[in-house]
Amino acid sequence: MRLPITMALSLICASSFAAEEMNKKWEVGLGIGDIVSPDYRGSDEYRNYIAPIPYLIYRGKYIQTDRDGVRGNIFKSDSYEFTFSATATISQKADENKAREAMPKLGSTVEIGPALNIKLSDNNSPDNLRLQLPVYAVIAVSGSTRGFNGLVFQPQLMYRHNTHHWQFTHRLGVNFADRQYHDYYYSVDQKFVTPERNFFDAPGGYSGVFVQAAISRSLHIYNEETKLAFFLRYENINNTAFTNSPLVKTDQVLRGGFAFVWVIK
Repeated sequence: MRLPITMALSLICASSFAAEEMNKKWEVGLGIGDIVSPDYRGSDEYRNYIAPIPYLIYRGKYIQTDRDGVRGNIFKSDSYEFTFSATATISQKADENKAREAMPKLGSTVEIGPALNIKLSDNNSPDNLRLQLPVYAVIAVSGSTRGFNGLVFQPQLMYRHNTHHWQFTHRLGVNFADRQYHDYYYSVDQKFVTPERNFFDAPGGYSGVFVQAAISRSLHIYNEETKLAFFLRYENINNTAFTNSPLVKTDQVLRGGFAFVWVIK
């Protein structure tokens, strides 16, 4: 398995698990994870990825890797939070995709950028509601076209509920992306036109809606601390800026996965 898969699974762990002992600065562990995902949004070909994963929680003063992913706190108040975060997307074996046959190979990407988070609930409540406004620079770390490949704006509502053992996280959002990002995934240059694949020049604009649910908890097995998490994400890309691309085979996008981690420290 390549590094991007391990990165993505690790980020699922970091974004899903709630820490029961918030005074612990470090949590380190090892585990295994599985993701089922299409080659790209709009593809009707799915892949299953299984990989060993590292698990790291760090609660520093300015940098954290926790249930909200890898982030840096730039500004924080009772109502607002300005952070810098990172996530990852897998495009493993996308070169085997039939719709993209003989086209440039898609790469796994890292998305990095700032976010404004607006708190919509009381800090002491077990129910946490936030409006999150992240902007990501998309950087391909593998594939035929590496480097910067556009910007994505992803406003979303995030609701989190904690019980004694379980944590539930729900997200509802909308995607917008610039021309360069859509071009990377959905444009078809003239030299790649075939009888089944027409020319298409993808514009920027609306890029779909999504809903995501995650559930996680800590377990003690034979006095060893372990963590378990599941997530499911649905997206609809009907009427997007790229909906007429010949590379879009379906407007329904579904991703899911799980992770199981043994906490060493």
